[in-house]
Amino acid sequence: MKTLSHLTGGPAWAIFLLGLFNSVVIGQDSVRVAPKNVKVLLENNRVRVLEVRIKPGEKIPMHSHPAHITYALSDVKGQYTSPDGSSTISEAKTNSVFWSEPVTHSSVNVGNTEIHAIVVELKDPPKKKPKAL
Repeated sequence: MKTLSHLTGGPAWAIFLLGLFNSVVIGQDSVRVAPKNVKVLLENNRVRVLEVRIKPGEKIPMHSHPAHITYALSDVKGQYTSPDGSSTISEAKTNSVFWSEPVTHSSVNVGNTEIHAIVVELKDPPKKKPKAL
């Protein structure tokens, strides 16, 4: 019992709660929760470019995206559910491009064809170094 109470108190407990909070509230990385559906094509300090493929009926668990641009390589019909349980169905045609603010959701392909898209996630701009005098 002494060992258990030691592990559940202090910094260890705080780190556990922070990790749980981040997973539930912020969501997880789409590449980690759905590695067979989401692949990183390019990543640097400014952007991350993802290829997303979701077959009809497939679901991507709850995950988050920073602000991003999506380019639909196929027709898209997806149901997107927020952490609060509200959901929407969105559709896009092939070659559509759209902007999204940061979002946490789960996704389900409710269409009849595979969703195929490129997602460009924006990262915070690098901090500028002071100019030398």
